[in-house]
Amino acid sequence: MKRVFLLFCFSCTLLLFVACSTQEEQGERLLKQDIEQEIKEHLQVLCGEKMAGRAGGTKGEAETALYLAEFLQEKGLKPAGEGETYFQTFPIKEYAPKKVGERMTFCPVSSTEKGSSANVLGILEGRKKEVIIISAHYDHLGMINGQLYPGANDNASGVSTVLEIIAGLAEKKKPEKTLLFAFWGSEEKGLIGSRYFCLHSTISWEQIKGIVNLDTIGNLLGEKKLLGWQEKENEVTREIIEQLTEAGWQISWQNDPGHSSDHVSFSLKNVPGFTLLSPDWLKKNHTPLDTENEINTAPLREMTLSFIDILSQT
Repeated sequence: MKRVFLLFCFSCTLLLFVACSTQEEQGERLLKQDIEQEIKEHLQVLCGEKMAGRAGGTKGEAETALYLAEFLQEKGLKPAGEGETYFQTFPIKEYAPKKVGERMTFCPVSSTEKGSSANVLGILEGRKKEVIIISAHYDHLGMINGQLYPGANDNASGVSTVLEIIAGLAEKKKPEKTLLFAFWGSEEKGLIGSRYFCLHSTISWEQIKGIVNLDTIGNLLGEKKLLGWQEKENEVTREIIEQLTEAGWQISWQNDPGHSSDHVSFSLKNVPGFTLLSPDWLKKNHTPLDTENEINTAPLREMTLSFIDILSQT
């Protein structure tokens, strides 16, 4: 009888273990599905007609900034802009579109101020006051000659991923370091938003230990291969890179004098950091063909999960 009872207890324990394992697997699968679906929904909004291509200084960019700020507020992040808001506004000059090869770019045409743009900034407080910035630029090219440049890959993909990193971390306990989530305005007109922040930081500059910037990551393939741009490094940035490597990401580091992104603004002020991109980031870049159909959301989901795990303990 004792043997039968022990066998019964063992069977119940085994069944309970299997049930818990199954529930965990189902929960993980649902989490991944939720993240991917949310990324798709962000992309639809950011590339939609209301945002009109999100060009710096336009109503479409302002509408996008409001969408981002409302998300930060919903997730409980502390405003890190001016006047206890999520916004840091700055003036921009007059720019005109110019086609270079197959790509459209902006060139300054006047030193006169022509409207304003904004960074959108929110803080997730950690157990330490040291700050890591996680960022992506949210502007693009807008409407040019009646043609929409939706900027799905550049850079609605990076923005959508950062938003879901925020959503994941907001549900966990406090991260080790304080995280400043920054969405830069008017990057396409010369890194204007991040340069302005570096000259007029809304937080203590001495607290900033590094920046991770996501830009044009939407056409990643399934093998976790990334392109990286980096000017300076320190212990914090090396640790993040090591953990990304442990999570299976392969980063090919390159120096491209013809291109840059927002980490450069911080490098010029001696703050280490890097930008991660898709190795094929130039495909259909700065053309009307950079649409939602070009975005592979599964790798963005995996990147989101990796960063949630890394930033919760770094």
